Amino acid sequence: MSEDHVETLRRFYEANRNELYTYALALTRSREAAEDAIHTAFGKMLKTWSLPRELRPYVFRCVRNAAIDEHRARARESLHDSPFAIDESRNNGHDPELQHQLADLLLTLSDDERESIMLKIYSGMTFHEIAATRSVSINTAASWYRRGLEKLRVLMRGENE
Repeated sequence: MSEDHVETLRRFYEANRNELYTYALALTRSREAAEDAIHTAFGKMLKTWSLPRELRPYVFRCVRNAAIDEHRARARESLHDSPFAIDESRNNGHDPELQHQLADLLLTLSDDERESIMLKIYSGMTFHEIAATRSVSINTAASWYRRGLEKLRVLMRGENE
């Protein structure tokens, strides 16, 4: 492992830590498990000899795999944190009650739909990057996203009527 390798991962983490945490939290539903997953993923990446050209999907895929492992390991725990309970200072004037309502509704979606929405909206990924992260086709990633958004629209209309 070279110093460039370490520096590349450090810069990537600094630029994307909130998105990585949000993503890991959406998968694990536990703050501690999300933090552990990110730590585990970066620890493993630091031990690799080289990094791929498309770093963003690779890092998110590594975090995804670690988060799934963490979630499975902690599956017996019943308390889950909201993916919106991350950083109140980043609220940007949005209604906290609406955010909690949306967080609850996100949990009603399939894992694939929820994960695609989190990657697209909260991590700002393209469908190409989501597809690479999830090892699926672009059409599949886009389909999960659209289907999840439509379910959220229907649920939000139903709760607001």
